[in-house]
Amino acid sequence: MPEGDSVYRQCKMLRAALKGQVLDSSDLRVPALATTDLSGRTVVDVVPRGKHILIRLSAAPDASELKSGAEPLTLHSHLMMDGTWRVFERAGAAQDGAERASGARAASSSGTAPAGRGRRGRQPYRRSASVRSRAEARTPLSADVSVGQGSHTIRAILRTATVDAIGYDVKDVRLVPTRLEDQELVGFLGPDILGPDWDLDEALRRLRAQPDRAIGTALMDQRNLAGIGNVYRVEVLFMTRTNPWAPVGSLPDGKLTEIVTLAHKLLNLNRDRPLRSTVGHPATGRPLFWAYGHYDQPCRRCGTRLKRGEIDDAAPSVTEARDPSAVQHLRQIAWCPACQSGGV
Repeated sequence: MPEGDSVYRQCKMLRAALKGQVLDSSDLRVPALATTDLSGRTVVDVVPRGKHILIRLSAAPDASELKSGAEPLTLHSHLMMDGTWRVFERAGAAQDGAERASGARAASSSGTAPAGRGRRGRQPYRRSASVRSRAEARTPLSADVSVGQGSHTIRAILRTATVDAIGYDVKDVRLVPTRLEDQELVGFLGPDILGPDWDLDEALRRLRAQPDRAIGTALMDQRNLAGIGNVYRVEVLFMTRTNPWAPVGSLPDGKLTEIVTLAHKLLNLNRDRPLRSTVGHPATGRPLFWAYGHYDQPCRRCGTRLKRGEIDDAAPSVTEARDPSAVQHLRQIAWCPACQSGGV
């Protein structure tokens, strides 16, 4: 599940592959950007902001030929639940191209297919380092396998002379002038828990401004602090013995500080790990958690069976009656009815 640490790793991968490189071409498969041409622009940087990915591009080299305008632009995307960016090396692109051209000429006279072509004539790819497994790293684009995201789920392609960066199932693909990033893309977010400008006091201030809201929903509100998702919500509340439905205002200042400080620590510990772990040592083979996903299993602290609960991330408070026609945003969480019983 993509959260702040996943987005951090995706940006690290994209930055290593794209920063300083000139785009040969682009293919943005969303209606509003379908005719956009980003070729000739240089990738200035790739920046995570909470759960948002910002790919910053230079000014256009020849504005008269580009519909996207001359000034520096930012390509925005969000992973939501199942999006991912992958980078494929264009191994031997120039040589392969020459061989295909020569093979095509030979085939036109002999009636045979050129040798060495990839499946359906596509260029063979080699995956560079990513946030997923080594097995997937060997998966060619044309195979359309591994994580169930085939070519039909591609929403963005950025091509340089050496790599293709491909966004599968990425959401909210937008292109805005870089000077308007805050105004149109991420200005509403709270302090970025993995950002260089992380501000604990500001995050606490924003949380305390909604004293009637359940701490479990307040932590997930990216306007309070950016980067926490359901995994870290469950783990942090379990580790601090906090009831997910406890009103923020009912928590002592020391408890609220403990919760946010622990979230900051856990995300930073996991930001460079391929597999998450919250139990004190790195994971091998699978993620390691105290409570997340362990429904109906004994609590590793007291032995009580963990419960499966539902929490509405859109609920404005723990006391206010919800409009029955309003859309609910229910998420499943695990919690211990013994260790996390107080506060409600």
